[in-house]
Amino acid sequence: MQTSRLSTEMRERLLAQAKSGGLRALARSAGVSAPTLTQAMRGEKCSDRTIAKLARIAPKVRSAGEFRPARPVPLPPTRTQPRASWTIEAIRTARDQQMRANFAIPVRLAEAISTDDALFVARQNRVAPQYAVESRLVPASGQRGAAVAARAASGVHMARSVLAGIHRTLADHGIAIGHLTWEPADDGTRVDARLAEWPLEFVRLDQTRDQLVTRTRTGPEVDIVHGDGEWIVFRRGAERPWIYNACLLPAALCWAAHAEGIADWNATTRAHGLAKVLGELPDGVALRGKDGALSEEASALLDMLVGLTSGDLAAGVVPAATKATWLSSGSTAWQVFSELVGNREKAAARIYTGTDAALGSVGGAPGVDIASLFGVATTIVQGDFEAIEQGLNSGLLAPWAAVNCGDSRHAPRFAYRLPDPDSEAKHAETRAARERLHATLAEMREQKLEVTQAVVDTLAAEFGVSPAPRLAPAPAAAPEAA
Repeated sequence: MQTSRLSTEMRERLLAQAKSGGLRALARSAGVSAPTLTQAMRGEKCSDRTIAKLARIAPKVRSAGEFRPARPVPLPPTRTQPRASWTIEAIRTARDQQMRANFAIPVRLAEAISTDDALFVARQNRVAPQYAVESRLVPASGQRGAAVAARAASGVHMARSVLAGIHRTLADHGIAIGHLTWEPADDGTRVDARLAEWPLEFVRLDQTRDQLVTRTRTGPEVDIVHGDGEWIVFRRGAERPWIYNACLLPAALCWAAHAEGIADWNATTRAHGLAKVLGELPDGVALRGKDGALSEEASALLDMLVGLTSGDLAAGVVPAATKATWLSSGSTAWQVFSELVGNREKAAARIYTGTDAALGSVGGAPGVDIASLFGVATTIVQGDFEAIEQGLNSGLLAPWAAVNCGDSRHAPRFAYRLPDPDSEAKHAETRAARERLHATLAEMREQKLEVTQAVVDTLAAEFGVSPAPRLAPAPAAAPEAA
């Protein structure tokens, strides 16, 4: 039996059909097994009979070599270098572009503000739970759901580093874009999906159609359609998240105020710390000569004073009656810069985390209180996780299940396992309720009141103890002696 490989156009066409109609359905229509179909799409050798069967299932195809090529996988354009300097006018322009959902300049601004220490720490704290919180695939009900979830654990590739990048972009701009690539699995039993973050700088909102579009490396702009098997849109909120949920909008001016405050503080500190020396020549000594230049005596005195203030000279000699006056600033205006910088550092933490989230001074030891961060999980961190969960469940796991299982009814669900900050309080409350129940039952027995299982159940419901404790069965009576 002769064997050969499918052409590249044929493999691309089959992969596109498997994505649209499902791998198993495509294999059944061709009359081949799913592993055989997957191995053929991977470029492995297959029989001419298999090639003929695959040729018959493609529409408008007369022979095995006439498969129409599928649409090429879009590639993002080459990314530009970050801008080195920003003026207030440029920052305001980037904020206006962010509010219009034209993300080319705002992405450059988000890269620039990451160089600020306060905003860098705040953004890291916002994304840090992505690496610390456990995630899992929750299977659908039934044995079929468990089997699909087990296959998805190997067939869906979403690296934690990719999710962290999406999380960071989501926090900055209120929206992030994911892109899927599909490839046959190594074992030939499924088509795997791999998630990558699409650079947001090439995305904009087509105002006339209210449609997100993106530029690609080759070709015109393409529409971004969530859940079509190629694009995933992560967004915080349905109504213009790039305005109402973008930390970049308040963080941009916070960054400018923090950076300018530090620069002015440095300049003021230098002027405040360097004392000025004013020299006075004795009577009768000329300050300048006939040519307008400093006289030899004035020049020598000036050089000596400069050397003493700079530390180059340890001692000096001056003519009699020469005077030197030290001038220093006694102003306390430098304190305003300390207040301004500290205020902006706290503002950066509030913008990204909703709280200062610090123990002691901002930016100093012992660092961030993780309990404080999870104290706002329901409003910020949990909101980010819900946006990522919704995007993955409807844009990645549902299409993957449709391709590999024929439909998405048994698709698993991606979920984060957030720790409960009130777990210790709940345990203490439950323990106190059980202690009150036991004390009540003991008191009833001491007073020789009747304690039956019905009484225990009633008291347990009253104290909020579930499940209610069960009474031990009464011991069997000893047999009477003969």
